[in-house]
Amino acid sequence: MTAMARLPANNSAAVATRATASRTLQQQRTFVSATRPVLASSAIVEKGVQTITDLFTTARDELEYAEEARGTVYYNDDKETARQAVQECLDSYSVLLQDLDDAQKLDVQRKIGLKIMELKSQLDALNAEELE
Repeated sequence: MTAMARLPANNSAAVATRATASRTLQQQRTFVSATRPVLASSAIVEKGVQTITDLFTTARDELEYAEEARGTVYYNDDKETARQAVQECLDSYSVLLQDLDDAQKLDVQRKIGLKIMELKSQLDALNAEELE
């Protein structure tokens, strides 16, 4: 049996101690729950960056396959696959940026923004060659 349980229920000191302990616990829970989303958000951002990096690698490979297939019967299919892969990467990047605050956006753009610009330019080049 704990010391608090041994005190009579009408003892004002025991009631005050229980109330203080309860408020302290609530404050700790509030503090902990307020800090956890920041950590989860950071982890989500890193996971998103990794996913986009993987999509970038796939899209770049598909663009390379399309270039290698130029002049063959496989070219049109490879080119369409490359377009789809690039679009998936660009869409994922846009969705990730929409969910971030300004500081996180700058961090993500610093990490993978150049890759995204490179991918867009490679797709534009592929589309321009098609028009010639």
